[in-house]
Amino acid sequence: MFFIPIIGIIMSFGTIIVAIITITNYLLKKRLIQSGNLSPENMEAISKNFTSFKFDNLKWGLILLFAGIGMVIIDQLPLETIQNFHLPIGIELISVALGFLIYFFYMKNKEE
Repeated sequence: MFFIPIIGIIMSFGTIIVAIITITNYLLKKRLIQSGNLSPENMEAISKNFTSFKFDNLKWGLILLFAGIGMVIIDQLPLETIQNFHLPIGIELISVALGFLIYFFYMKNKEE
């Protein structure tokens, strides 16, 4: 299983990048608000961005939850079926897709 170190490296750098982007976005918005030169449209866009952030967290939470469920399902499979390379990948992709679909239908119902 040579994927585990690769996934670990990607997740480590991804976490660092997301943290840096979040901090810089916060500092930029803070500086814009403190400058006081914002039009009402810009203020609405900034406040709207803050309220949509909680749904972004919901999306990633659902995706990671279903990815974890897929990994648990793969772990419970017999060793003979895991040696078939396509089955574990398919299970993981289907479980992540279910997380995306649940988020999509939740947001679609929330808009209505």
